[in-house]
Amino acid sequence: MLSKVTPQKGKPFNLLKTKKKPQITLWHKLIFLSPIFAIILIIKGNEWYSEYQLSNNGIETIATITIVSNIGVRDPVEINNVEFEFKYNDSIVKGYSLAQINNNFAISKNGMPLFIGDEFTVLYVKDNPDIYELKYEEPSINTIKKYILITSATLASIGIYHNNQNQVKQCDCLSQNIYKKFNLDGLATIIFHNELFAENIIHNSITFKKFIINKEVKELIKMCEN
Repeated sequence: MLSKVTPQKGKPFNLLKTKKKPQITLWHKLIFLSPIFAIILIIKGNEWYSEYQLSNNGIETIATITIVSNIGVRDPVEINNVEFEFKYNDSIVKGYSLAQINNNFAISKNGMPLFIGDEFTVLYVKDNPDIYELKYEEPSINTIKKYILITSATLASIGIYHNNQNQVKQCDCLSQNIYKKFNLDGLATIIFHNELFAENIIHNSITFKKFIINKEVKELIKMCEN
């Protein structure tokens, strides 16, 4: 015969004892996150090593863009969409980089549209050319000349000057002076004169309208009229 169990006053009667929830300690959390930390450390470690090597054993040369794409150049799912190559001793080294894209262009970090054949300075490790950094902010003289020609053609299409026998000369003069005064930023503002803000936040139709009525730009336009 079962004996009676008298419940304690003020407490609910429950023959089943509630199991305690397992406590997740800090060590458990660290063990769970350790593979993630390890991956981060490996990635950052490789970055630090590359930066150190480039800073202490870096050599500069000229690289030429060979492929520009809106998807990965080696694999559709990778992020690098620019391929370039440079000479190393008697061989050619291929390198890869990432450029912003919109509906019309791939845009380099210097704000200019990227084209096959464009040349930039590349910094690579003396005895290990697989460690490199493409310097978009340092285009070659030939590439700068190309930028100026594209800007000149854009100015002609916009109709900055009347269509006459001097138009080409005037546009060439203006594009060169814009580069001297405003560097690549000025050229990009002209080239992307009809881009939507959503497509190019920095250089677009809005920034062009403000740029072209700038007092200094007006002076450059007048200077090249004759």
